[in-house]
Amino acid sequence: MATENVTAVESSASNETSLGPDGNVVAMIAYLFAPVCGVLVYALEEDNGFARYHAAQSIVFGLLVIAVYATLWTISFVISVVVGEVPIIGPLLTILVGVIDAIIMLMVWLAAFLIWLYIVAKAYQGEAVSLPLVTSIAEKHLL
Repeated sequence: MATENVTAVESSASNETSLGPDGNVVAMIAYLFAPVCGVLVYALEEDNGFARYHAAQSIVFGLLVIAVYATLWTISFVISVVVGEVPIIGPLLTILVGVIDAIIMLMVWLAAFLIWLYIVAKAYQGEAVSLPLVTSIAEKHLL
């Protein structure tokens, strides 16, 4: 997003919205149950560009996190099925894959949670945060 567009988006953070509260509050609400609240805010908010910007980011962020989890789960499942067929050590390898999968899933969850906390705080402070992949997808398809 160009610098002047970020400034224009941020300037509407304290403006009222068609939903009632200020733009920063509605932007923060958009992230609460991403992507569900993001879709609701995106569909219902008509006036405030700041709230719509964060709602679009919430939708993309939530869908990307879901996609990452689904992909990791599928990979883990396929590996467990294939490794489980190995004679004698198959069950042990399946347990090892499960432990590694749990560790990776925990790290992904922690990273997603910390990013989520950051963007919620920035939305409430009235700042338009630009996440590398998320913002470019949101701008291209939703804004």
